[in-house]
Amino acid sequence: MKELVPYVNLETVKDSNGKIEKFVVRTVSYLPKDSKVTTSGEGPIADNILYRLLTISYDGTSTDFDYFGADFTINREDVGLLERGVNVKVKSVDSNLKSTSYGDPEGEGGLVVEYDDPIVP
Repeated sequence: MKELVPYVNLETVKDSNGKIEKFVVRTVSYLPKDSKVTTSGEGPIADNILYRLLTISYDGTSTDFDYFGADFTINREDVGLLERGVNVKVKSVDSNLKSTSYGDPEGEGGLVVEYDDPIVP
């Protein structure tokens, strides 16, 4: 079901002095049309986590698919000391369906996006 793999874009939001204020992770997933999408993973995190887990959960079972957008906001003060980025997963919340993760053949991965602060000349 590779069609469910989300599009992920990371935006770095800076203040007028160039200091990072927050990261906005924008995603688009191709899910069953009757889905209700919920997200989790924003907020403070432990300092020993390398990649913050962001989850897009859906409950649809339709054979027709549509695009669903979900945005995550990570304030700079919520980023742990070792945190390097995010790991975005798409999962079914229907207990009768196999829980699905995308990006890693073992089902434990997801789409990893590292925080990046490109130097602008």
